[in-house]
Amino acid sequence: MSDARRTVFGSMLFIAMGVATFTPASLGILATFIIDDLSISRAELGIVLGLINVAAAVLSPMAGRVTDRIGGKKALIALFVTAGATFLILGTATAYAMLFVGALAGAFSQATANPATNKLIAEDVPAGKRGMITGVKQSGVQAGIFLGGLTVPTLAIALGWRGAYLIVAVVPLVFAAVAAWVVPAAPRTPAEQRNRSTDPLPRAIWWLAGFGFLMGFSGAVTFLVPLFSQEELGLSPVAGGIAAAVIAFVAVPGRILWSRYAERSGAFRGSLAAMAVLSIAAAGLFYLSGAVAAWLLWPAAVLIAVGSSSWNSVGMLAVMVEAGVAATGRASGVVLFGFLTGLGIGPPIFGAIIDGTGSYDLMWLLSALAAAGSAVVIAAWQRSVRESVTHG
Repeated sequence: MSDARRTVFGSMLFIAMGVATFTPASLGILATFIIDDLSISRAELGIVLGLINVAAAVLSPMAGRVTDRIGGKKALIALFVTAGATFLILGTATAYAMLFVGALAGAFSQATANPATNKLIAEDVPAGKRGMITGVKQSGVQAGIFLGGLTVPTLAIALGWRGAYLIVAVVPLVFAAVAAWVVPAAPRTPAEQRNRSTDPLPRAIWWLAGFGFLMGFSGAVTFLVPLFSQEELGLSPVAGGIAAAVIAFVAVPGRILWSRYAERSGAFRGSLAAMAVLSIAAAGLFYLSGAVAAWLLWPAAVLIAVGSSSWNSVGMLAVMVEAGVAATGRASGVVLFGFLTGLGIGPPIFGAIIDGTGSYDLMWLLSALAAAGSAVVIAAWQRSVRESVTHG
């Protein structure tokens, strides 16, 4: 792959990850507008956020299997079209029930995002050169949140939150056409590889799924950071969007650098453990920002950005290494099932806790405990690897 083609290829994957996963982030960014306009509670909005991620979790294994069958290009185009439809549905929502319809559409694009993009990398990029491009494409998630956090609140103030969604919908629909033109078709898969695609997945994939579940639950607090900054710290909706943007901005180089380091060093488990520890520290600082000093919001945002918001880059690279080309889509779906389940059950639980207690304190505690649990999973995985080597 030439440098020019690699740039175009990486940019397409970067944009795909951003638009496919922007639905829950956008609901968090526009939370105050939606809550006020539709007269719903924080818990009710949390249910919608949870539905997106739980439905995406359920769909992910299927999306992974389908991606392995049809190839990365067709899956990528489907991702873009569905993302555009999602924002169009949300842009025309006049009742709470319509948010659920948009959530289900958004779940499909989110479920397809990593299987499709991982499959394209596995198909077209040789091993040893996947770290950087994987980090770049995973950073598209955070870049989308960053740009959305800076622009969407302003659009909502000027045009209403529905108008903001209708403008956002144009982006994925344009890139669906671009992807059909510039992304190479999937190469023919040898029969031997097709047979291996139905073999049992390596144990590492299940460890990654467990880790992802706990990190997803811990990191689900990021959806509520804009609301926390407004209700607990007294910041404006625009400042709340900036808080989300800071997390996303820092996570962009975070994901790229973590994946590059992990591939070069082979330290996948060590990198994931370090991100778990950073997530614990972030939860502590978020709590202190409300209890002690509001300015601690900003270092907390940085820590969560390089912690739970960055783990996917290393996790998805590990999936490609452990599963191989033929089973990359299926393995990605399994890991995403774990991650998105944790990410999905977090918001409704946290929203109910906030509504019930009138405080965000318990949310931060649960986030820290989940991150600590993910570190324990890595320790157990490392121990199982050592035992396998010893008995092997």
